[in-house]
Amino acid sequence: MIPILENTSTEIKRVGIVILNYNGKDVLPGLLESLTKIDYRNFRVFLIDNHSEDDSIVQARDNYSNKLPLEIIENEENLLFSKGNNVGIKSAVNWEADYIIPLNNDTVVPPKMIDELVEFMERQPNIGIVGPMIHFFEPGNTIWGAGGMVNIWWGLVRHRGIREKDNGQFSEPAKVDYVSGAALMARTEVFTRLNMLDESFPMYYEDTDFCYRAGNRGYETWYVPTSSLIHLVSVAAGGQASRFKITRRFSAGMKFFARHAKWYQWPTILLGQVYEAIRVGLLVIRGM
Repeated sequence: MIPILENTSTEIKRVGIVILNYNGKDVLPGLLESLTKIDYRNFRVFLIDNHSEDDSIVQARDNYSNKLPLEIIENEENLLFSKGNNVGIKSAVNWEADYIIPLNNDTVVPPKMIDELVEFMERQPNIGIVGPMIHFFEPGNTIWGAGGMVNIWWGLVRHRGIREKDNGQFSEPAKVDYVSGAALMARTEVFTRLNMLDESFPMYYEDTDFCYRAGNRGYETWYVPTSSLIHLVSVAAGGQASRFKITRRFSAGMKFFARHAKWYQWPTILLGQVYEAIRVGLLVIRGM
């Protein structure tokens, strides 16, 4: 049973919150608990389970069905990131959400973040996609991403400010090339016009591709300096520097540039990928 939230008004835009879960018993409760404390009052949570082998969904159903407007959908197999999220996005579309925000299950949402994103979008009708400030869980006050930029010539994709201490250097809204799929809010019409996330990107670069395709349709993507979302980073993928993550990201990156780059940009893209391989190797050695 979905509880009725106090002060819900049809004048307040509907926000569909999509959470994709896989074996998230150690992180999912933190996210759901944070959602019980958000200020926004017209939302529904679509919790999509990717055939978990733990009891995270049982815990969620038992502990949060009476605390949140929660709809749980259990997939019969692990559909990976894009296809799994699309199950929830389609459910949010059917609920007639005005905005949809997929959230990684290893995030914690500050109370005012949804309000801040919706308020910004309501003032900027030309903007189709926004993303918040995201901090690492550890070390504290360290930026994971303030939106992201793509250098199509060198084949480089980078979160702005990653691993920098947050000294207010990203305190202003900014147009960016993409925002992270860990917390990407878009108008529902953007998801429907683009036919959701591209499932040929099963994991990684689906957010970059989505924002790029939206840009081709005239929708801008912006970073919004909200109160900070906390991200544990790559829990489901085995850690930030796991072989699984590195190989998946490289494969998805090659697909992204094959789709969006020109043929004459490939010599420098390949050089950029050599640089990227060295950079990631050094991060692995340093344990970052």
